[in-house]
Amino acid sequence: MDLTQCDPGARATIVAVDVPATAGLRLRELGLRPGAVVEVTHDVGATGRVVAVGAERFALDLPTCASVRVEVGR
Repeated sequence: MDLTQCDPGARATIVAVDVPATAGLRLRELGLRPGAVVEVTHDVGATGRVVAVGAERFALDLPTCASVRVEVGR
C-alpha cells in the first residue's frame, strides 16, 4: 500500500521510500524514512496529501505519495 491509498486520519508506518537519491535524502531529513509513523491529515485530491510526522506537517505531491510504501495500523 502507498500513501495515495490512505484516507485522512490514517496512521501508517513507512516501509520504503522509492524516489531518486536527492529527493530521498530530503525526505529523510524531514523524517519521512522507513520506520517512521505518519498520519495523513488531508487528502488534496489529484495534487497529493498532507502528512504529519510528529508535530511537523508536509504536503507531498501525488507521485511522491505513490512512492512511499506504508503499512497501516502498525
